[in-house]
Amino acid sequence: MINAAPTSALRRRSRRRAAALGLVCWALLSPSWLRAQDNVATRARGDVAARAHDDVATRALRLQFARGLTLEIAGRWADALDRFEAIARRRPTANVTFHIGLCHERLGRLRKAERTYQDARAAARTATPAVLAEIDARLQDLEGRMPKIVLNVAGATEGVTVLLDGEEAQPSRAIRVDPGPHVAVALRHGIPVAASAFSSHERRTRFVTLTVHPVPSRASDP
Repeated sequence: MINAAPTSALRRRSRRRAAALGLVCWALLSPSWLRAQDNVATRARGDVAARAHDDVATRALRLQFARGLTLEIAGRWADALDRFEAIARRRPTANVTFHIGLCHERLGRLRKAERTYQDARAAARTATPAVLAEIDARLQDLEGRMPKIVLNVAGATEGVTVLLDGEEAQPSRAIRVDPGPHVAVALRHGIPVAASAFSSHERRTRFVTLTVHPVPSRASDP
């Protein structure tokens, strides 16, 4: 005689497995699960597209950088500067900033070049030792090349202020400037009372004296 108990137990286990399998199938095919899988797939496609876009953008910037270097070699510093500044607006790095400074230096903008090199130095945490060494070398060279101007005021100096190229300047102190033409003006109560136009040259200190004449006294009425 066949024992019915094991057969019944097997049937119950089979029914439970079938029910569990049905629940799993229902969960996998439910709208919420399908939406979740859609979202995962969309994110994956988005990540791939983003990486592809980044790769294309990186290649384009590298091409721009190579063109900037070519312009540098040709001595077209203004054109190279435009190219490097366009790159820096999208992806500033110490190396790109260094080449911006180099262009300013070659264009005679030594003060601007110095500030740009300093910015490159500050951003150079991840730069190669070669880039760091080049930045430091350019800064050291500029320190010696930068022209200096010392302004002196003589005569009736009371109430007089001095401007150098439109900016207030401290007399008797060496002021670092770019090489080229400059204008110094002495003002009393906002009115120019003395002026001098001159040029500065690399590695030289220029002394300029502004002589201010006293204000003529008004003749007394008879």
